[in-house]
Amino acid sequence: MAPQKRIKRSFLFSVVTVFFFFGFIELILRLSGFEPVFHYKDYAIPSWMEELDPVVLEKYQKFVAGQGFVNEDAHAYQSDLRYGYKLKPNTSITVKNYSSAFVVDKLPPWTIVSGSEGFRVSSSGEAGTAEKTLHVLGDSSSFGWGVDYEKTYSSLLVEKLNVSSGRFKLRNLSLPGFSSFQGKLLWQELGEVKKGDWVILSFGWNDSYPSLQTDRQQFKSRNSLAGKISWNMRQVLLFRWMRTWRLPEPVRTQKKGVRVPVKQYRKNLEALIEGVREKGAKPVLVSVCNFAEYRETAKQTAETEKIPFLNVPSALESFLPTVHDKFPDQFVAYYEAYGERLETNPMLAFLFPDRCHPNEIGHGLMAEVLFETFKGETR
Repeated sequence: MAPQKRIKRSFLFSVVTVFFFFGFIELILRLSGFEPVFHYKDYAIPSWMEELDPVVLEKYQKFVAGQGFVNEDAHAYQSDLRYGYKLKPNTSITVKNYSSAFVVDKLPPWTIVSGSEGFRVSSSGEAGTAEKTLHVLGDSSSFGWGVDYEKTYSSLLVEKLNVSSGRFKLRNLSLPGFSSFQGKLLWQELGEVKKGDWVILSFGWNDSYPSLQTDRQQFKSRNSLAGKISWNMRQVLLFRWMRTWRLPEPVRTQKKGVRVPVKQYRKNLEALIEGVREKGAKPVLVSVCNFAEYRETAKQTAETEKIPFLNVPSALESFLPTVHDKFPDQFVAYYEAYGERLETNPMLAFLFPDRCHPNEIGHGLMAEVLFETFKGETR
């Protein structure tokens, strides 16, 4: 055999051997359910979080160090080219340690179940068919962070609607950390919204969150040619694992902004409302964990567009004197968890210690208020 042919065959054999070796390792990692993590101090953080804006990631790392643990629900997500991340499809995880450190062992566990599209569904499976659908596009508060799916305000609302009309199913497309920009991206892919449906929109806190780049800039960077190549490489477990051998780069000294500037926030809400109406559906704007100018912008947008608007927690504050009677079991559970803190801060009756996310009582009250709103709009 000619020397050139031998060299060529040896080279090809070497290349095939290398690919086979690394392919075998990749297969083993996937079959084993291996999930790469990177380390911050003594904490192991899921590697998908490196997709977050550096400022957002840095603040999360400080939050973890302050509370002393990584929330277990962080392991329920994976990176996504379009949105940055989504729930892992067809997965189930029970979350035990969450919320603040002083109640970590005192609050009940909750379960996240996802469907084939990477969104939260009931533990009994994805919703079937119905004449009308309640679509929910929002962040962690509408996702139902901290409570089971069946106890979220949207699930309870559908139950109430079906008692009176029997025609609705729920499609909850909310995800923790989502902004109005991600909600707008999501809306562009929705093809199932039809005349007579209702659409709850609930964004704000994440829009105002500090960041180096806006969500729009991150999306464009991620979906550029170089960004797509880099993202696809990071989906190889072996590559992601090797990347975690180094520490995340520190945040560069650079002027910080917010994920979605307030003017763009308003435009996003207006575009979403217009898109809902074009489908013949009815929009409702819900403001949960939303403060300062973003909350006022949401309120003004709802007034201008003449759509129902619910501002939480102020809308729930009037229920405080009767909470212990309306939700006796849940109230006792939270009182045992919070102790005297509940007496000095009554809002903990329907909010978690972060004073942002509704607990079971909060979701129950939201469902009641929204049900009355829906009934009024129907009339």
